[in-house]
Amino acid sequence: MKWLRESNRMKHLVGILIVSLLGTILMGIGCIGGMEFKDVHHQNGNKPIKEWTWQAWDWLDVLAGIIGAVIALIIHILFYVIIIKV
Repeated sequence: MKWLRESNRMKHLVGILIVSLLGTILMGIGCIGGMEFKDVHHQNGNKPIKEWTWQAWDWLDVLAGIIGAVIALIIHILFYVIIIKV
């Protein structure tokens, strides 16, 4: 789990966890793309989009966000099963 402490991956995980808890997993996944787009755009000196590629994305940041979204989904499911007793 050392990779999770590098860069700003914990911010990605916690931020997407909160967004997904307040909304849905789909909202969280959409925000993952936006967060990574912002990171890459800032790293490349705000160059036009057509000048950089998908290889510039930090896929471990994306994975950290997906983990946060899945944790939120599990919490949602537990809420419905335990509290509401579907």
